Amino acid sequence: MALNTINKCARTALVLCALFFVLGGCVKKNIPPEMAVSFLPCSEDYLDPVGDSLSYDKLMSEAAKADYVLIGEGHTSICDHKAQFEIIKGLSDGHRKIAIGLEMVTAQKQDILNRFNLGQIPVSELSKELDWENDWRFDFKMFEPIFELAEKRRLTVAGLNFPFWLVKEVRTKGLEGLSPENRAMLPKEVIPPAAEQEEGLKEVLAMHQGRDAADPKQIERFFLVQSLWDTGMAEKAVKLRKSSGHPVVILAGGGHVEHGWGIFRRLKVLDPQAGIMTIMPWRGGEFYPTAADSFFYCPPSYESRMGMIIEMRQGRAVITAVKRDRKGYKKGLRPGDIITEVQGFPVTSLSAMHMGGSKAHKEDKPLVFKIERRGELFDLDMGKLPRVKKDK
Repeated sequence: MALNTINKCARTALVLCALFFVLGGCVKKNIPPEMAVSFLPCSEDYLDPVGDSLSYDKLMSEAAKADYVLIGEGHTSICDHKAQFEIIKGLSDGHRKIAIGLEMVTAQKQDILNRFNLGQIPVSELSKELDWENDWRFDFKMFEPIFELAEKRRLTVAGLNFPFWLVKEVRTKGLEGLSPENRAMLPKEVIPPAAEQEEGLKEVLAMHQGRDAADPKQIERFFLVQSLWDTGMAEKAVKLRKSSGHPVVILAGGGHVEHGWGIFRRLKVLDPQAGIMTIMPWRGGEFYPTAADSFFYCPPSYESRMGMIIEMRQGRAVITAVKRDRKGYKKGLRPGDIITEVQGFPVTSLSAMHMGGSKAHKEDKPLVFKIERRGELFDLDMGKLPRVKKDK
């Protein structure tokens, strides 16, 4: 994939405010602000740690030198999964063998993946065999191209996680409260978080409803769960590298990859001589050079049931695509429109779309967008949202 030029995505008024002026916004100043990145990227473009453009070939050249390549993701981001696919494809071009380790599958289901690796289970049946819908729950179709590539190129795929219900067991009972059978599923040694990560983990804990980030016991348990999670995945990745004899590409949530605090830190302890590369999505906000070795640009996006794709660019909700046969098009939405409000909520993040839809449902009123189109503002009545039928 050759790096796209700036002109490819400079098609809306947003380009008038260059993306790299993160801190300065669009305010005119005599002295320009510091640049976070040096170019205006398009989705799936690559960046190096200082925010310069990085060609796909250069990224592949660097990644091919590593024994472990960690690729962070947002679990619902279609763009992230496309970028992961392209990286795995590039690393396995020319009959080069790699192994793929997945946070999304537990190690207890490795026998199923082994049968897949042997060609005994086709991709079309894999979701059902893994009980993907009930275990991982995020849409299997986003991962399907990666499994299809693995099937075609006979790449080894392995599960890195421990059973998802075991997280709750550890959180509520601690290690001492687990049965011997359950304790055997966890790493023998727990590698604790780095000191510089602890404040960030406390902030994550505080986001969970019903949790007290000031409670020492809850903090201790939360740190334990995260440490077990990252240590366990690193431990299984090391075993995968040894058993397959190939470099390992690890797909996991961005929180397990960024800044080298999660899986990376544990790999350094468990396989100290190995070369490790981290690749993270960048959403277009503040740019942290220490978050990864390389980045791919994937702004927050959302595909609505109305048939439009909304992408957050510089804190604005831009409609990047509209399907002709769906409600959004019929009601008047067009590519390039900016949704500034939904049901009275200012749209500065995708969460506002959910809040607006929930409010319309609750009040049983039509969903109303305020649209900006070529500098003009107007309201667009989308009608009442259909009621979601609940299973009896």
